[in-house]
Amino acid sequence: MNLQWQQAWDAVWLSPYLGLFLTLLSFQLGLWLFRFSAQKPFLHPVMVSVVSLCALLLLTDLSFERYMDSAHMISQFLGPVIVALAIPLYENLKALRLYWLPFLLSNVLGGAITILVAVGILFFAGGSDMSVNSMWTKSITTAFALQIAPQIGGMAAIAAAIIMFTGILGALMAPTLFRWFNITQAPAQGCALGVCAHAVGTSKALEYGSEQGAFAALSMSFMGILCAFALPFLLTV
Repeated sequence: MNLQWQQAWDAVWLSPYLGLFLTLLSFQLGLWLFRFSAQKPFLHPVMVSVVSLCALLLLTDLSFERYMDSAHMISQFLGPVIVALAIPLYENLKALRLYWLPFLLSNVLGGAITILVAVGILFFAGGSDMSVNSMWTKSITTAFALQIAPQIGGMAAIAAAIIMFTGILGALMAPTLFRWFNITQAPAQGCALGVCAHAVGTSKALEYGSEQGAFAALSMSFMGILCAFALPFLLTV
């Protein structure tokens, strides 16, 4: 019996889909903890998944390269998932047309301020040129940032880590900040989450409602397109 269990364990551990299995398992664990805790912000599923996977990589002989190779299938779904966000956009077209001017102002001004503050802090703290250049992508979803970061002297891996950190932090802080500053309007909540916390923020916005999710998805997409055109031009001329 012990031999059979050992063979079964070896089959799982040596599987070419180990990373995919571990990612899905850790995220399901995060979902369970999130619901069991009555949706405590510090137990957000993405954060639980990231922390548990990092701990696993540190405590076992599973290398990061092997994990990424066996989990690469997940990244292929990133594009379709972003396209699927068109559904809440379609369902809330009336509200989007009504608030088009505040939407543009909040995205352009809010996006510029949050990026400049983050880049400025890292620059004056003595961050390397590569780190500073990667920080310019902090308000872009991963699908855009992975392509933009190398064009502006950054590194895709650093950009992805920054985006993941800011996304999780933004989703964690949003409920408290909304309560402190009495931000109750759905467009304001959605835009704030989309600009500052991109994909993770959009997921959080959908927990508030369809309208929040629509504005978050549009803000995330708008910031991605805007930065895709602006950053290579501004930082390489």
